Amino acid sequence: MAGLLKMKMKMSHHDNKPFPALAPGPPRLFAPQTSTAVSRPKKNSTACLACKAAKRKANAPCKACRSTNTECHFDPSRDLRRKVAVKRTIQELTNHKYLLESLLSTLGSADQPQFDKVMDLIRKKASFQDIAHAVGSPVTTFGDTQDLSTASRLPILEYGGHAVETSGNAVRRPSDPGNITSSPEEPPSMKPPQWATVSPYARITLESLCDIPLFEVSAKPWTSVTDDDFLVSQLVSLYFTWDHPCSQFLDQRIFLESMKFGNRGSVFCTPLLVNSLLSIASAYSDSPDVLSTPENMFSRGQKFFQEAQRLWEVEDDDHDLPNIQALLMMCCVFKSQGRIKKSWTMLSQAAQLARDIGLFDTPTVSGNDMSSEMERIRTITAWGVFNVSLQMSIELQKIVPLAYPTCGVKLCGDEDFGWIPYPRSNKITFDKKPAHLPQVRKGLAEITMILVDIQKLISEKRRGTSFNELWINANDPFDRLTDWLRRWPSVSAIQRDPIPQVLLLRIKCLQAIIYLFEVFNDPREPQFAQQVQFYQARSAEQTAHCLRIHRQSYGLRHIPIQVVDAVQTGLRILVHQLERSDESRQAFTELCRFGMALSHRFKQTADVIHEIRRNVQHRSIRLPPDVVVLFDHPERWRSLEP
Repeated sequence: MAGLLKMKMKMSHHDNKPFPALAPGPPRLFAPQTSTAVSRPKKNSTACLACKAAKRKANAPCKACRSTNTECHFDPSRDLRRKVAVKRTIQELTNHKYLLESLLSTLGSADQPQFDKVMDLIRKKASFQDIAHAVGSPVTTFGDTQDLSTASRLPILEYGGHAVETSGNAVRRPSDPGNITSSPEEPPSMKPPQWATVSPYARITLESLCDIPLFEVSAKPWTSVTDDDFLVSQLVSLYFTWDHPCSQFLDQRIFLESMKFGNRGSVFCTPLLVNSLLSIASAYSDSPDVLSTPENMFSRGQKFFQEAQRLWEVEDDDHDLPNIQALLMMCCVFKSQGRIKKSWTMLSQAAQLARDIGLFDTPTVSGNDMSSEMERIRTITAWGVFNVSLQMSIELQKIVPLAYPTCGVKLCGDEDFGWIPYPRSNKITFDKKPAHLPQVRKGLAEITMILVDIQKLISEKRRGTSFNELWINANDPFDRLTDWLRRWPSVSAIQRDPIPQVLLLRIKCLQAIIYLFEVFNDPREPQFAQQVQFYQARSAEQTAHCLRIHRQSYGLRHIPIQVVDAVQTGLRILVHQLERSDESRQAFTELCRFGMALSHRFKQTADVIHEIRRNVQHRSIRLPPDVVVLFDHPERWRSLEP
């Protein structure tokens, strides 16, 4: 058992630190000039901060400031007649609302040390930011209370959890969810009384009125589901913000250029691919326009998915590359619905098509006249097929005879893009950061190569190899996974500059450790049970730490789909480890927050939450107080959003 001691020592010494431009308005109509026309001086409706404090009316530049050699500073957001001010006010009111809810939840919990800490901060008149950090509320900006008091009298109502303007009858978009037909393949509607549904009034929130998509594209000629360019632009922006950086099935720049050009004959963009993308992007949208069945929260994107299925049945052979990319996305949609067999079928078709067109061959074999652009996109797609295939085969304990991509991941290119959270509902402004797409591709490829060795262990187990020998053979992939965790950004480094896809990479590595030890999770070999539980629980706890960083930075409204499996696996592991340590209970609580948020989007996660609750009741497991509140009041997860 020398290998066992070696592995246990490595894990015990592993670093366990906390993973630690407004749209132009309509043209003005000017009356023809006459001899009686009087020109009026153009005035600035916003006084500078100094004049505003002195309650002076002023134009730019201010005479008063000029006479006193005072520098003028203008803040347009303080003019409550402006859209940017309304947007800022709503955000600040929301921040105070979430802080109050988190504060009440903390004061009502049984955690006495936490209660004392918070009360001490309140008595010391600490800042709102410090109190928000102490109670676990997202640390965002808190504006001037006087401005909030004034703004709270604006004509805005709360309806169904969404802000609705009371003045005017204009609607941003013409599409009507009542015209959406139900897909015969969609999951059944689950609407328990205590679960939230997508409000039909979500379309006219002030947030949606102020929304400016990152990418502006046209619905036509790509989809027959909708002619709403704004909705399609919104979904494309959501996809390239929250999903693409974590999966990278296609080339972002080439796809967007091809989609904007609008040529259906493009070799990089097809209606099948666009509808598949819109289907998976709908999981990140709260718009009722993405619902196939009104008020059925699990029907997001089904209308686009049904269109993609129809297009796949009649698709020709001239667009093999985008067809493979579309099949990968459809595989992910099926998987998020819990329809594993159909997901595996789609993946198998994508892998077979990739083999047929020589996607895993060298460029000299597949075509001598291939452009460097085409070679790069083929390489990106090949690694996409390879990564998803290995990931799903490990999850399902299947063996996939898929060859390595002959083109190294470096051939995917080093082009990167800026990244900001979209929509920017958690902050009015957010600094653009590098998306780190090449680094994420490289890191994911390294983890996938280790999954190949884990798959070999599964194959050896099926051939009857002894568990002692398997345990020894597991040392190499375990060493490589722990080395990966040391080499890539630490949790503390990520926490200083969090990017969702970098957090996800670390979660993927921790998932691989869980999969590795799942090989030894066999009731016929009880001597390995303690070690398996230790390593899997430890990985689940560190996964929860990464997710906490995501929640504190971006909230729970937008969670990459690739996190779903990690949340579900972690919940199933830690529900039996709640008496192990405080860290296990805190990690389970964090995973429950994500589970409750995801259960409002994915039926598969809703089923897992139901399973956890049933096991808890059957085994009389004592849950942490915050989890009890979440289970009794599922809507409470919204109070944890920034």
